[in-house]
Order: sequence, then C-alpha cells, then structure tokens
Amino acid sequence: MKLTEADMKNKKRILSSEEGIGLVEIIIAILIFAIGISAAIQILPVSNVSTTRSRNITLATNLAQEKVEELAAVPFGHAELAAGTHSDPDNPIDRHFTRSWNVTDDIPLTGMKQLDVTVSFNAMSADSSVTLSTYITSRR
Repeated sequence: MKLTEADMKNKKRILSSEEGIGLVEIIIAILIFAIGISAAIQILPVSNVSTTRSRNITLATNLAQEKVEELAAVPFGHAELAAGTHSDPDNPIDRHFTRSWNVTDDIPLTGMKQLDVTVSFNAMSADSSVTLSTYITSRR
C-alpha cells in the first residue's frame, strides 16, 4: 500500500501538531489525583491504630518473657513462686502495662509448678493482654 502525497502531508500535520492539553484532561487528572489522596488519608488512622496495637502486643510479650526468665532463675521455694496470684511491685510498667503471674503447684506432675505470666494494657480491642505459660521443676 503506497501513501499518496496528500496522505503524507496529513500524517505530518497530525504528528507535528502542537495543540496543548485540554481543560477536560486537566480536570480529569485532578479528579483522579484527589480520589487517590482522599483514599490515602482515610487509610492513615487505621494504619496508626494497627501500628500502636502491634507495638503494645510486642512490648507486652517482651515484658512477660522477661518475668518468665526472672522467675525461672529464682530458687524453687522462693516466695515469688508460691502458689497463687502475684502482682508485680513495679506496676504500672511504663505507665501503661500491668504485669501479674499465677503459680499452680503440682501441675502437670508432682514437684512441678505451672507459671502463667500475664501482661495487660489499656486498649479498645479484645487482645489487650498477653499470657505466657511455662512449667518449672525443682530439678534445675
């Protein structure tokens, strides 16, 4: 297929057209940008709440693990390992966390103790506490 001279001139005119972007295209671009920005702004509070929740759970887990290790290092007959519920004298920890532990004698076997350390914090969600459990034996 051979192009005629008129077709070539028409093609050159179209390719070298210097018409600018129209007002309609600018308005559409601004509208798409505004929708994207408003969606991002709506996501920020949800993201902030999730980040705070995750940070609190991580800190609570670390505080519970710290107490488990501390209690595992004390002698088997120590007062902190007496059966019952104990509260941390440092409460509230970092003005936000409350740590307690419960010791149950002879669970799962005689001569063992079940230790449950719970760290709770103020939050609007159901998962506002972390509990770590372990067993301690007199043979350490």
